[in-house]
Amino acid sequence: MKWIKRLWWVLPILLILAAVAFLLWASGAATPMPEALAALESDARVGVETDPWLVFRPIDQDPTTGLILYPGGRVDPRAYAPAAGALAEEGYLVVIVPMPLNLAFFAPDRAADVM
Repeated sequence: MKWIKRLWWVLPILLILAAVAFLLWASGAATPMPEALAALESDARVGVETDPWLVFRPIDQDPTTGLILYPGGRVDPRAYAPAAGALAEEGYLVVIVPMPLNLAFFAPDRAADVM
């Protein structure tokens, strides 16, 4: 019976440690490459907004089609800036939606906020 009492103390501690380990793991996205950070700046062809989402909008036209990008698991959303900029140059409105803990699992309907 002593082992059951110990289990009631050990089990919550293990669960807390597992939760902390998961939070540390999930928040450890790699820093985007310099090219991606440079693509976050507006230029003559693409306007960039960074709050609350990363929005890439063609300067010389009014887009009729848009694309919402969900970042991959544990990927910093800024890493997709070069691809989003290239799509915006082609005339598309592109929105990259940051996710909680860099995991889309925690906000599967985030696109509804953008639309």
